[in-house]
Amino acid sequence: MSEFDLINQFFKQGTVKRDDVLLGIGDDCAILSPPPGRQLAVSTDTLISGVHFPENTAAEDIGYKSLAVNLSDLAAMGAEPAWASLAITLPAADQSWLKRFMLGFNELASKYKVALIGGDTTRGPLSITVNITGFVKPENLLRRNQAKHGDKIFVTGTLGDAGIGLNAVLNNLPLDHGLNYCIKRLNRPRPQIEAGLLLSPFSVAAIDISDGLLADLKHICIASQCGAIVNLENLPLSDALLQYYNNQPDWQPILGGGDDYELCFTSSQNNVEDIKNILQLNKIDISCIGEITDSLEVNCLFNNQLVDIQHDGYNHF
Repeated sequence: MSEFDLINQFFKQGTVKRDDVLLGIGDDCAILSPPPGRQLAVSTDTLISGVHFPENTAAEDIGYKSLAVNLSDLAAMGAEPAWASLAITLPAADQSWLKRFMLGFNELASKYKVALIGGDTTRGPLSITVNITGFVKPENLLRRNQAKHGDKIFVTGTLGDAGIGLNAVLNNLPLDHGLNYCIKRLNRPRPQIEAGLLLSPFSVAAIDISDGLLADLKHICIASQCGAIVNLENLPLSDALLQYYNNQPDWQPILGGGDDYELCFTSSQNNVEDIKNILQLNKIDISCIGEITDSLEVNCLFNNQLVDIQHDGYNHF
């Protein structure tokens, strides 16, 4: 099967249709028409087999996650998803694998109305690169440099589940309900698009938690020239995680394991109640885990005692 046969059979058909895509897959470039009064938020992520996902990961899960991690970046900016391009390198033209990959990809694309507008297909070791574009009002853009001394620090969802899931897969641990839940959190992260859009009017500082809470919170602190205190006893932890650790959490992998794809954001005290109310109304769980300080350090406390964390998070090199 040729490259163009693959494109026509698996990428061109069955994708989301949008009126702002004037010309999509099939020409040298896509022609797009962004709405007036919106800025474009653009992000790119690459997933490589054996590095960003275990080699035995199901094709549907790889397709889903390749889009989810990009949507998570848009969520952190308060952007509405719109278009994606896909560059995929394949060891062989495996039609069954590609069909299942696109089932996972299109499941999430359909949910968030993301149109696949183009990309590239090549032969080589398995890797997937997605470039995604969203729309955001200039006055509602979430940025990392907006944290201020005294702001409260929040996270959505729960932390540390995906790290346990990865450990279970890599070490072939006997599976139970809790580990299956953690593996699903690894393979099928939930991009917090709705949370990002709801937070966008409040001018919070935000980031998606991809490399680990501490590493990503430090990005906010560096950009905002501030520090933070994280109260570990307030971290949101799932029942599956607590069962795995026998109710004695190991903070190092929870804080630095990565792959959570939740949002970490800050809020001034004036906006805390409004943010809690609007997110609760939309059934989005958040937890206050600490406070922004005027130092340049990020410290972790457990019951007011300093905890030394040796490893901040995932490092690509």
